[in-house]
Amino acid sequence: MSSTATPSSTASTRDRLLEAATKVFLAQGFTAASMDMVRQEAGVSNGSLYHHFPTKALLADALYAHMLRDFHAALMQPIAGKASAQAGVKGLVRAYIQWVLQHPDQARLLHALRRGGDMTDGAETSTANEQAFGALKAWMEQRMEAGELRPMPFHVWMALVFSPAFSLTQRWVSQPVPAVAPKLRAALEHGAWMAVAA
Repeated sequence: MSSTATPSSTASTRDRLLEAATKVFLAQGFTAASMDMVRQEAGVSNGSLYHHFPTKALLADALYAHMLRDFHAALMQPIAGKASAQAGVKGLVRAYIQWVLQHPDQARLLHALRRGGDMTDGAETSTANEQAFGALKAWMEQRMEAGELRPMPFHVWMALVFSPAFSLTQRWVSQPVPAVAPKLRAALEHGAWMAVAA
C-alpha cells in the first residue's frame, strides 16, 4: 500500500479483507483457504493484503477480534444503565441468541476459529475480551453487592449464564434458516436467572 493512502482508504481495505476472509473461511474452511483466495475475493493487491495481514493466522486473529467486538457490543446493551439483575441476566441470554440468529455465518466462524486452534490468541482478541469481561464483571459485582445475585467467582457465573446457549449454538447455526423457539428462549433465560439469582 502506498504511503499516500488516507486513513479511510486503509480502513476500507482492511474491512474488505476481513469481509473476504469471512466468505473464504466459511466456504473453504480455514485450513484449505489460502491468502490468495482472500486477496482475490477482496480485489486487492498482494502488497495491500500482506501490509495488513502478514500471515493467515494474524488474519484469523483480526477477523475473530472484529466479530467478537460486534458480538460484545450487542451483548452489553441489556446491562447498560441501571438494569436489575433479573432483567440483565435474561437480557444477556436474549441478546446472545438474537446475535447468533442475526449473524449465523459469523457465529459459525467464531466457533470454528476458536475450536480449530487456528489463531495466535493475539493482543487484539485479548483486548476485546478484557473490555467485555471487565464490563460484565463490574456489573455482576454491583448486582451481588446489592444482594440481587448469589456470590460466586466470575468464571462460574459466566458458565452458568452462557454455557447452555453456547452449547446449542452449533445446532442453531447448522439449520438452513437458524431459529430458536420462543419456549426454548424463555427456558434458557429463566434457567440462567435461576442459576445465579440470590
